[in-house]
Amino acid sequence: MNTELNMRWLNWGPFVGRFKLEDSIIKRLHKDGKKELRSYHKSLAGHVKRQVHFNEDTTAWFYKCFQKYFDAYRQGHLEYHGLAKRDIKLTYDSLWINFMQAGDFNPLHTHGGDYSFVIFIDIPKVLKKEQDSFEGTSMVPGSLAFEYGTQARPNWASTGHWITPQNGDFFIFPALLQHWVTPFKSKVTRISVSGNLRILNRDKLPRDYF
Repeated sequence: MNTELNMRWLNWGPFVGRFKLEDSIIKRLHKDGKKELRSYHKSLAGHVKRQVHFNEDTTAWFYKCFQKYFDAYRQGHLEYHGLAKRDIKLTYDSLWINFMQAGDFNPLHTHGGDYSFVIFIDIPKVLKKEQDSFEGTSMVPGSLAFEYGTQARPNWASTGHWITPQNGDFFIFPALLQHWVTPFKSKVTRISVSGNLRILNRDKLPRDYF
């Protein structure tokens, strides 16, 4: 017997998208990023010595290339909240590249805008060896951690999630979601790209969307 149920799943908490990028995109970001000289360090929360802006040409290419990823995340975020598809317009707020070295780290922080993202484009093999050999109970060196609310039990109600990123990993998340990055000891440079987006027509979304 078929019975229709009047129901709705109740989802709450942050919605994070994880994508895997093609090698050709990673190579382009790596190549263009190494040319940049305009420091962005003083505008950011991280204790990372070299953080620089991308130029206008790379920024224009980036957002054209990545539009499909942002569209997919945006639609997934709507579905997560039980909302129908809506014509949400995004504008791009900032785009920079991080050259993280031994001892550098990002403390717990949030971003400006509505959505934020990070792409890992070069994780040296030496750093992977350091991560694999770590024997502690806390997060491994060079981890990306998201924090939401206070600590909860049981595990399914956990308010934190940490990740050991891999080359090509691309994460999109709400800009106000707290996150941080642990330091590492290896004498190498790990490269990532970060940025923020804003929603132009927020009136199309409920007030509690974020």
